[in-house]
Amino acid sequence: MTTADVPAWVFFLPPLWIGGWITASILYRRNHGKPIVPRMPDGALYRERMASGANNSHWIGRIGGANRCLIVAVTSRELVITPYLPFNLMFLPEIYGLEVRVPLSSIRTVEAQRSFFRDTLIVHFSDGRSFRLFLRDPDAFRQALRHP
Repeated sequence: MTTADVPAWVFFLPPLWIGGWITASILYRRNHGKPIVPRMPDGALYRERMASGANNSHWIGRIGGANRCLIVAVTSRELVITPYLPFNLMFLPEIYGLEVRVPLSSIRTVEAQRSFFRDTLIVHFSDGRSFRLFLRDPDAFRQALRHP
């Protein structure tokens, strides 16, 4: 069978499929009050764009981490971790657990580990979840978490 024998509508199927998933993802985010274009919180004590990390709470989160596509911010009240556009589409944050918005009071510990090439912070939450972060300035992040 050659490409001349294939009906023309077959070539439109993959873009329509991807477009459908993106549209469904946008509608889901709007319906659940999640931003389409995440922004850095005002008055953040610590802010980093293009951070890396993974949700350590379940196996799919550990294998599906984010590489240089997370926004990490610490305000006086909460820790915010979210992927920015376009990585927050197609249900990737929901599948891999890449969106975290928790009060600072629910952070139990922050553990520093050394991996092969970079420093890692493991943030443990009081509900048993944990999140692995690779930040440019882990000391500034830890200092912001200690802010009263």
